[in-house]
Amino acid sequence: MRRWMLIAAGLVFLLFAWAFAADPPVSKAPAAAKADKITKMQAPGIILEISDTALKIERKIKDKVETMEFVLEKPVKFKAGDRVRVSYVERDGKMIATRVVKAVNIPVKKPAAVNPMPAAGAPAAK
Repeated sequence: MRRWMLIAAGLVFLLFAWAFAADPPVSKAPAAAKADKITKMQAPGIILEISDTALKIERKIKDKVETMEFVLEKPVKFKAGDRVRVSYVERDGKMIATRVVKAVNIPVKKPAAVNPMPAAGAPAAK
């Protein structure tokens, strides 16, 4: 009886090993999904020119000035000189603006100068 139990257990083990060793079916859907994935990017800048179908901004990156041209999906209500942030995607070699919003200017606070040691002639505060 014990011998038949060991043979049955070994047979079950071999069948499970054979089932797990088989290659899973290859699906072409995930590869196609990766190819269709679109990267969304953002560019802040100042509007140079604007029309119903096109937008041209100027942005600064590390002391370099760069001009970027976008195709607009829908008209926007901004004027030349406005500071904006453009969200865009690249399709067929063109940059297509999907969203244009007014950029918020965040002021940079400088730390207050603290003099840890009083001047030589001044009395120390008590």
